[in-house]
Amino acid sequence: MSESLHPYKIEAELGSLEIVTHILSDWNGRPVYSVANDYFEHKNPMQRFQSPCMEELELHLSGCLSYRPVTEHLNRIRQQSDGIKTTTLRNTVENQGKSINSTMHAVAEEALQANGFTKDGEILQGTVIPEIEIQTIDEDEVLAAAATLGLTGAVKVSDYEKPEQTINISADDVLSDRQASNRPNSPEKGKKKYVSNTIVHVQKDDKAYIINDGSIKGALKLLMGFLLSNSLIGLFQFVFFTDGASDLNKSIGAMFGFLPYKIILDWYHLEQKLKQRLSLAMKGRKIRNAFLELLQPVLWRGDVPGAIAMLKALTDDQVKSWDDVTSLINYLERNENYIPCYMLRFELGLRNSSNCVENANGRVVSFRQKSQGMSWSKEGSIALASVNATRINGEIKNWTERRTLRFSFDDSQDNAA
Repeated sequence: MSESLHPYKIEAELGSLEIVTHILSDWNGRPVYSVANDYFEHKNPMQRFQSPCMEELELHLSGCLSYRPVTEHLNRIRQQSDGIKTTTLRNTVENQGKSINSTMHAVAEEALQANGFTKDGEILQGTVIPEIEIQTIDEDEVLAAAATLGLTGAVKVSDYEKPEQTINISADDVLSDRQASNRPNSPEKGKKKYVSNTIVHVQKDDKAYIINDGSIKGALKLLMGFLLSNSLIGLFQFVFFTDGASDLNKSIGAMFGFLPYKIILDWYHLEQKLKQRLSLAMKGRKIRNAFLELLQPVLWRGDVPGAIAMLKALTDDQVKSWDDVTSLINYLERNENYIPCYMLRFELGLRNSSNCVENANGRVVSFRQKSQGMSWSKEGSIALASVNATRINGEIKNWTERRTLRFSFDDSQDNAA
């Protein structure tokens, strides 16, 4: 047995450690067992092993603070004037984020292929999905609520899902400024570029889980894997809340079309679209606000044809841009199937909003990545968002200690996400 030539270096909560390790050799001097390589994790002589507790601390803090303040705090806690470097911390967090995302995809693909899907989330021919009897709120309750609100038209009871049988899913894209290319002749020079993260918030009763990926297709694949892993398909119906983006709605339809699902256009985004388009279309704020006060209640009742008729009835003395009026009409026609009677849903205690994913956007991406002057590489943005989603899901300790993900709702605490 002999001493290793180089000490094994460890970064831990209590500071930087250098440990003397030994090598066991056979009679011919060939190494049989190395403490540094076989007991500890193999590292090059210049690399340092991060203890699980240290990694947990780094990932938690990096989700809340910029990398530079995190290094200052860690070095202050560990009584080191020149300990962890900002670049080293960033590389550590980004590498962990990439590994988290890769592991999540591997877990999702395993669930998909085990249940008759391709690893990309497409259902294979011959795969049988158990059919469920769709449950709705009691008809008498729906009709009584409609009567209370003075809704005189026909009411489709099937539009009002029973909460106990429903998984609510909110999905949205969030953009961060992307770093410009350093190449002098880059076609991106002078252009504003963004990196996109797709965030999905899955809610069942009071339990929630957040999924993050760099593309809509990737995020929906992870979502399908999550639903299969947790045996939710064949037992529940799915209600998606979106901002009306056509690429997102089409992707949901393409992947989940064989399941009992529906898409609801989030009321907040619909309201914002009305304000934005009417500001461009109408002559002055007073005229816009007066018309908006008439239009919003019509859409709150889910009366899309009525709202379109009001827009078509506008006159030249009210409108400065008919193109924007036409654009708003096209938007309402395109999303008519996703616009319910918000008023009745609200009365029945059902969701109208994707505010869960808006909140998740802020916690996973915006709070950390959208400060003034910040810009990100695509890999760095997605990796940090993956770390943040893992932290919010209560999975960080599981990851740093075992390199595994629960990939399910956390029953040990309420409202983890």
